[in-house]
Amino acid sequence: MQVKFDGSPLEVKGTQPTVGDKAPNANLVNDKGETVALNDLFGKVTILSVVPNVLTRTCELQTKRFDEVTSDKDIQYVTIGRNTVEEFNQWNTENELTVDTLTDSTGDFGKAYGLDIELDGNDLLTRAVFVVDTDGTIKYVEIVDEVVNEPNYEAALEVAEKL
Repeated sequence: MQVKFDGSPLEVKGTQPTVGDKAPNANLVNDKGETVALNDLFGKVTILSVVPNVLTRTCELQTKRFDEVTSDKDIQYVTIGRNTVEEFNQWNTENELTVDTLTDSTGDFGKAYGLDIELDGNDLLTRAVFVVDTDGTIKYVEIVDEVVNEPNYEAALEVAEKL
């Protein structure tokens, strides 16, 4: 699969899960530095918001927007990226937010979801959104075609609200 970054093609490594698949498990690191299994989060409708780097403008917009649109709903929302735990925690502090963040420091999530890209010599995750139901089944997938663009928040939220 390919996506674009500022119009230039980027190869996305791996195979991406699709609607109807069981959400793959992956080990990630939470804001306390603890390893957590992604499957342990399911049991509640969950939006997985995947960002290349929360310290960049579009990723920041994506993270803030999903936080805003899910804050008054019974939907669990997490941001996943390759940022360090410290970077995510500092970002939350600077933005006066408490977004649940998970760090894919081992690359386990990127491999399980087929989202690895290389950008400017950095191994990152491509921008994506998954909605997972209470049984751990993927109900919505968006792999954003142009990495610099924001995802379709309304489409993801519409699916999540119906679950």
